[in-house]
Amino acid sequence: MHLLPAIDILGGQAVRLAKGDYHAVTVYNQDPVAQARIFEADGAEWLHVVDLDGARTGKQENLAIIQRIVKETGLKVEVGGGVRNREAVENLANAGASRIVLGTVLVLSLIHISEPTRPISI
Repeated sequence: MHLLPAIDILGGQAVRLAKGDYHAVTVYNQDPVAQARIFEADGAEWLHVVDLDGARTGKQENLAIIQRIVKETGLKVEVGGGVRNREAVENLANAGASRIVLGTVLVLSLIHISEPTRPISI
């Protein structure tokens, strides 16, 4: 079994939503990168990150923070939230994400599997 620490990012902060309610937010760290460093110092090798703004709006509003986490730590980073098209996948791959989590978009559109695809280089 692998346990992964997680950081949910909302408004540029590391947060937790109570029962998924965007109006019931607890801020755990105003700096998600600092929180990632804490997890790394505690021995984590992987980090799960959810862009809650992206999940809500479909726009990658926290891409720069995710990129900083990758660049400023030695963590392997798995990212989800707002990944709704190929461009979003490529942006996260280019930011250094080791894994990209596809949820609703995969079920709803199957990411246009019927269309010709090209490999994504990481």
